[in-house]
Amino acid sequence: MRYDAIVIGGGHNGLTCAAYLAKAGADVLVVERDDDIGGGTVTEEVTLPGFKHNLHANYYIGFDVSPVYTDLELEKHGFRFLMPPVQQAYLFRDGRALVVHDDPQKTAASIARFSEKDADTYLRLQERWGVRMRPLLTSLLHNAPLSPRELRERLRGPEADELFSIMALTPYQAIDRYFEDEHIRILIKKLLHVVHANNFPRTGIWFPLLLSNLNRMTLPVGGAISLPLALARVIEANGGQILTGARAHVEKILVENGHARGVRLGDGALVESDIVVSGIDFPQTVRLAGEENFSTSVREKAIRWQWTDEHSLMTLHLALDDRPQYKAAEFDADVNDAYNVQFGVDDTTELIETFDDMRREGFPRRPAGNGCCNSMFDATYAPEGKHVAFWWPFAPYRIDGSVDVWDQRRDEFTERLLGIWSSYSTNLSDIVLGSYLYTPLDIVRQRLNMVQGSVRMGAYTADQMGVNRPHPEWADYRTSTVDGLYHCGSSSANGGGVNGYPAYVAANAIVADRGLNRWWKPLAGPAWES
Repeated sequence: MRYDAIVIGGGHNGLTCAAYLAKAGADVLVVERDDDIGGGTVTEEVTLPGFKHNLHANYYIGFDVSPVYTDLELEKHGFRFLMPPVQQAYLFRDGRALVVHDDPQKTAASIARFSEKDADTYLRLQERWGVRMRPLLTSLLHNAPLSPRELRERLRGPEADELFSIMALTPYQAIDRYFEDEHIRILIKKLLHVVHANNFPRTGIWFPLLLSNLNRMTLPVGGAISLPLALARVIEANGGQILTGARAHVEKILVENGHARGVRLGDGALVESDIVVSGIDFPQTVRLAGEENFSTSVREKAIRWQWTDEHSLMTLHLALDDRPQYKAAEFDADVNDAYNVQFGVDDTTELIETFDDMRREGFPRRPAGNGCCNSMFDATYAPEGKHVAFWWPFAPYRIDGSVDVWDQRRDEFTERLLGIWSSYSTNLSDIVLGSYLYTPLDIVRQRLNMVQGSVRMGAYTADQMGVNRPHPEWADYRTSTVDGLYHCGSSSANGGGVNGYPAYVAANAIVADRGLNRWWKPLAGPAWES
């Protein structure tokens, strides 16, 4: 068998890259070792028949400005998204709430109930980062990362200097620099951990990225799985093929004299190609291609790859007889219409204590997380008149040194989480029809490349962000020492969320190198002068 390009991994990034290449005229084969495509973008009925639950990804952020969405005409192929007008509600134990709307003025009015100064700051930053500089931030995410020196050469002026100043901080320091009230501070700080980042030095860029997307969360219509299914239709409509299951397991990436030559599958079959694209994680890519084909620095980093920043996720999925109602709606009626609902900790001290608990491999004393009731916005998620909801609290991969605890105490943890969730609600305890706790151990069982429950396949430390993700020699999405071997997975520079950023950048690199038809207009590289 021979193809123009082989893409390893049928997650949304591998499928996105394959779709671009197929439309460019390449004869593409996608190989996925699981029986189904989707990776982290899967939807299953885990509570009761007819109730659809997104087990991993749910909030598709960035699709409102995504070239992937428009270039591939994904709506025509069955993928649509909604952007609820009430975006977020942060619930506090005293019955109050902070509400984020798609309309910044309404958000500012909610913030002003806690701090008028912070409301003014929010509007100023939203105008700067969410409107005027949004094209710059979008460009940064859709192009290969630049070194600090290159960024300095391209970004000039006071606003660029401000961004560089923020980059040098921890995210908490950046948030505290701009906001004075703990209510708005904790909203953004907890969201930092939702994207699987942490309060590490020199990662302050997360603050403008989070703030600019605070009111841009979207819901995939029909379930998270609708995205990979649409991408598969694009691939197949353009002559590409997708192979799944045990026969598609890649045992080795073939490399001869520094050139990629294809893959060997688990059944011994050889598939030849001069273009191999890895949509899987960085350490696995190095192993499959042969460690001897890479520099010592690349090999060593693959071995010491930091999978998580000390936390994973546990998700309590519920099948419901009605939609949840919350006590904080007495303070702000918009709470009950919010898409992303957050609760569990009230301030930074409590959030730090929660992470200290997980660092000690303990079940958090104050589980903190976010979730939503998808069926409020898309009735296809549940049978008529019924609802689905979930809550994502942070959790350690091991408890007291063991992962088996998750199976042994599943019922206990389910009851504990349901009790906490119910304490914020007026009706939740009366409307539960079925429940399912999806644990960090379950994450690993379903997705082998999410080692230690690493839903983003790599912690966002300064050493694993920007040009350092996964490694400076791979920052341009080529693998430096193996011609024809590219990467586009979540451990790539722009990877981690459901947005297609790394796949888009990889596709641009491949068509530039291989002379394929670039049928799309790529986003220009980042530049700014103010």
